Amino acid sequence: MKRKSLYICHLLLMLALIPVFSGCNTEDDLIRIFTGKTWKMSRITIEGKEDVPFGAIAWDSEAAFNRSIELLGMKDNFTVVFEGNEINGELTGNKVTVTGVQVKKATGTWSANGKDNTIGLSLNISASETDPLAKEFIKGMQNVFKYEGDENQITLYYKEGQTTCLIGFAKQ
Repeated sequence: MKRKSLYICHLLLMLALIPVFSGCNTEDDLIRIFTGKTWKMSRITIEGKEDVPFGAIAWDSEAAFNRSIELLGMKDNFTVVFEGNEINGELTGNKVTVTGVQVKKATGTWSANGKDNTIGLSLNISASETDPLAKEFIKGMQNVFKYEGDENQITLYYKEGQTTCLIGFAKQ
């Protein structure tokens, strides 16, 4: 009798826990991932060729490449800051600030969907870039359509014709 009631208690307990484990949320926490930090570009390359960190750019010379890498090393260049709040699952007050080299503090808005990992930016850019890496960075940021990542690193995807390129960022 004791054994049977113990068995029934265990069975009821397991049945009671089913909703707890089946109610998993597969939606990304966009505020945790994007906001509250400055993102610094670490790579810009072509999808499938991630072993070449700057594969999306063709430089005229080694000197031009070295100059781009020097500009990348400067603290405030090639950064993105996302701001916003989440209220009832919706992003609000979404401001984004993008800094290239000549493009200083281009601002705009952003939106993202944590279910399908889509993202879009609308930027107001008042300058143009001359450095090849900076040009590609700004062009990519204007055309992002997808993201992957977490609160320590993100990858933003954009199209260059039929080619999918990506920009990798690390938390600064």
